[in-house]
Amino acid sequence: MNNKKILRRSYQKKFEALKKAIISRPQQGWLKTIREFLGMTTTQLAKRLEISQPRIVAMEKNERNVKISTMERIADVLNCDFTYAFIPREHIDDIIYNQAKKKAQKILDKVNKNMELENQLVKTDDLLKDIIEELLDGNIARIWDEDE
Repeated sequence: MNNKKILRRSYQKKFEALKKAIISRPQQGWLKTIREFLGMTTTQLAKRLEISQPRIVAMEKNERNVKISTMERIADVLNCDFTYAFIPREHIDDIIYNQAKKKAQKILDKVNKNMELENQLVKTDDLLKDIIEELLDGNIARIWDEDE
């Protein structure tokens, strides 16, 4: 087993733990929620960040569009840690396999289109499995190429 597969499996366990620990975003956003929990006004937070109070209000209203670096700075001022992560919706190996299957199907469709002209369609199930296996055995980056 290569190092990338080992690392992927290690991170898969971390992803699963993160999924269990995820807390849904408060309706009013994290920034306003934490600020209010701390009993801090927008004016007080603005002074600590050396920005205008209306800018704090704007960030609270549109928290999803605040730059990550700004959120990190705000979190630091609020004595918090700001964390972000990409958490796969499915198991990483399933995402890779499904993409390899899509890629293999495209390749097979192309082969069959050419073979159809010669009236020699290829049996698809076994060949599809073979193509998937070949794609997964090599450099898996090629499964994401759109040109084939």
